Amino acid sequence: MRETERKYEVPACSDASWLPPLDRVEGVASLVDRGLEELDAVYYDTGDLRLSGSSATLRRRTGGSDAGWHLKLPLPGDSREEVQAALTDAVPDALRDLALSRTRGAELTPVVRIRSSHEVRELVDGDGAVLAELSIDAVRAESLRAQGRSAAWREMEVELSEDADPALLDAVEKRLREHGIARAQSSSKLVRALDEMAPVPGGERDEAADLPEGSVGEQVLAYVREQIRVLTALDPAVRRDRPDAVHRMRVACRRLRSCLRSYRSVLDREVTDAIRGDLKWLAGELGAERDQEVLMERLTR
Repeated sequence: MRETERKYEVPACSDASWLPPLDRVEGVASLVDRGLEELDAVYYDTGDLRLSGSSATLRRRTGGSDAGWHLKLPLPGDSREEVQAALTDAVPDALRDLALSRTRGAELTPVVRIRSSHEVRELVDGDGAVLAELSIDAVRAESLRAQGRSAAWREMEVELSEDADPALLDAVEKRLREHGIARAQSSSKLVRALDEMAPVPGGERDEAADLPEGSVGEQVLAYVREQIRVLTALDPAVRRDRPDAVHRMRVACRRLRSCLRSYRSVLDREVTDAIRGDLKWLAGELGAERDQEVLMERLTR
């Protein structure tokens, strides 16, 4: 499922008297109170936080209407793709595979537990159709790697319904800003929890840090990183046979191989020659799948 939402900072008070009358937003007829849910989620990541470092999250959550495993993958703008699996003790193999391009095979272990008192209100139109869900969360986070580290805060989310007009989020945000309510700095509860419960493991070394600005090396490395990002993002779509995913991944493989070949003079060939071989193998595997896709398209016309 596709999830499109925005997060906001809210006052520390225990009630919602600060919330502006959102039924004055165009298209919204009323807010319907859906009560309080108690949610309990354990977030999993690698030892060096490869999932959160790539804006993805994996959690096991109990409570609420969608208890289970949730893998969230970034999409452009305010959207993320959420892949769900049934509630089990261990990480489901299907979600582990979809996260593989980001974890690169590293073990997934519990890193943070986040419990939320989740107050839900629905923004509905004149016909009673739900346009968006507004939730106010009292959040308590606990580190599962550093004993005694915890954090607590309150936040609000506005999540668009699947078929609603994305312009509604802008209209709601305008009304919130008029009442002094600003966007949250963190993109997810996990990111905020990790930030507030620092220190956390450092990220991978930035190879471009010592390169002269505007140099060939800097430009080549930026291009390589972009193609790696594309390959990483497309991997879950290819595994689920999403339309055009195989073709787009083949293009990214070809571009990356071409770059590594063309700029051998500024790259470490002991590393890149092996990668070029792997990319050639991957392109071959994708090519066979792409040929089958093209054949099926022709046969079904």
